[in-house]
Amino acid sequence: MRGYEKPMVIVNDGLSEGVYAASGAAEAANCWTVSAKSVHDWNGSHNVFEVSCVHSNTVQHISTASTVDLTFNNTVADAYAESNFACTFSGNTVTIVRESHANAYQSGDNVTYKVWVKAADEATTKGLACIGATISCTKTVNVQGNGGDGN
Repeated sequence: MRGYEKPMVIVNDGLSEGVYAASGAAEAANCWTVSAKSVHDWNGSHNVFEVSCVHSNTVQHISTASTVDLTFNNTVADAYAESNFACTFSGNTVTIVRESHANAYQSGDNVTYKVWVKAADEATTKGLACIGATISCTKTVNVQGNGGDGN
């Protein structure tokens, strides 16, 4: 759990609507770690990468989605993920959105899935390497309780 930061409240009588903090906003994950590695250098058209996400053993919460950004050493011409996860690409980055409606993630939970990535030509595709991976998590309040961090 991160340290508590007291919110600042500002009153403006000229405004007619309230603004509320978004408890379910996506944020940089302090609950997941992510890695990706090539598991099959070539399947005839794409290089296959396995994405592994492991949940922290110190945080429990409900998650409605996680977004993984993979950065590659070359420009991507095509990408798709298994299980109908939303997958987009731009430049050398592939983004996978995994919608999940889990009751709660907790200690040691993990998710593994595959992503197929293609570059402009066969030689470049075979040489693709994942040089960076980040994950963000959309959290919602754990109304069932028992969340060690209150989420």
